[in-house]
Amino acid sequence: MEVTDGGSATTRPAVHCPAPGDDGGRGLWLVELLAENWGFQHEKTCGKVWFRLAGR
Repeated sequence: MEVTDGGSATTRPAVHCPAPGDDGGRGLWLVELLAENWGFQHEKTCGKVWFRLAGR
C-alpha cells in the first residue's frame, strides 16, 4: 500500500508515540506496529510512504 502526502515533500517521515489526548500523529505509529516493512520516497510535490502488511 502507498500513501501520498502533499505536505511532506521536503521532510523525512518519523514515527512518534502519540499521547492519549493527541488529535493526530498516529499514522506512522500504526504503520510501524502493523507493517512487515515500510519506507518512503520524496517526489517534486509530495512525499510517499509505502508499507506491506504481514501475510499480504
